[in-house]
Amino acid sequence: MGTALKTSRKLVVLGTTALTGVLVAGAAAWACVAGPTLLATPQVVGAGETVAISGISYNADLPVVVRFDALDGPVLGTFPVNQDTDALAGSVQIPADATPGNHVLVATQSSEDGDVAIIPTRALVSVAGPGGAPVLGAPLGESDANRPVGLVEAGSASTQALVLAGAGAAGVALFLAGAAVYFSTRRQPTPEKARP
Repeated sequence: MGTALKTSRKLVVLGTTALTGVLVAGAAAWACVAGPTLLATPQVVGAGETVAISGISYNADLPVVVRFDALDGPVLGTFPVNQDTDALAGSVQIPADATPGNHVLVATQSSEDGDVAIIPTRALVSVAGPGGAPVLGAPLGESDANRPVGLVEAGSASTQALVLAGAGAAGVALFLAGAAVYFSTRRQPTPEKARP
């Protein structure tokens, strides 16, 4: 009876350790995925001038839409993504009526049903004032009075993320419980009988 109990405890600890290792490795791999990037060159331009854009880690099956100053701003261009490298390359023209100061180029990808497929990426571009110098203290763009204030919740967290987090928490709890049971019930060596 004692040997079977000892073997089952070892199996529980071993199984819990293996499960924890798999969950930790999966969580680390899932958390270290880089998002898309957007780079604008040159970063200081005049109104109406052209800016080269590039980026990586885009969905190769969907086009990238680049907008000026907002997620719903004017479209500066739509670009395909390289199928082999998931990279974006192209150029856009800054609007001729852009005010001097800092502005953002916003790159988005939408799925066929209109949902956002990636996290929107941004690149800062400074539109030079008269004489070619950036305007110091200029606002970071025009504010839209119709834009909602604060965070807008468009949907809930994905089921996969919640399942992974729950499985990870359960795995850690099982590991700790198994370790506690294992170490609390270890047999203590019996003292030797006194010799006459």
